[in-house]
Amino acid sequence: MEQADSTASRLRWICVCGLAVSVYSLYVKMKLTEDENYKPMCDVNDNMSCSLVFKSGYGDGFGLGSITQVNAPNGAIGCIFYVLYFLSSFFHHRWLCLAQLIICTLTLLLCVYLGFLLLFVFYDCCLVCVAIYFIHTWLFQEVLRRYRRLYM
Repeated sequence: MEQADSTASRLRWICVCGLAVSVYSLYVKMKLTEDENYKPMCDVNDNMSCSLVFKSGYGDGFGLGSITQVNAPNGAIGCIFYVLYFLSSFFHHRWLCLAQLIICTLTLLLCVYLGFLLLFVFYDCCLVCVAIYFIHTWLFQEVLRRYRRLYM
């Protein structure tokens, strides 16, 4: 049981990190909407710019708005995602753990898609995006570890 508690604690810390980056992403997106001259900290140079990505069509609904009808900013979706994962980490139901694993796998594939866009469409390195990709990969590893410890 002690291992399960430590896994849940790590899962919660990962969610807090993901939430912090998502809140910052949402803040930058809102500031860019208000003021076109706003230069966020994550805009290091022309090749490392988060505002380029956030201003694009891929900054809302992961660029899939025409398919999914979800046009909320990616940061807002991330905030909801990490809060729900944080809250669900307090429960140890098999079906919930399996749902976490499936959803995390699907969203990890979404990160691969967005990373591909970042490299091959934008030719850019968005520090906020890369941070979320690392956090999400870490989350996936922890969710998988938690599932294996509890149910395998």
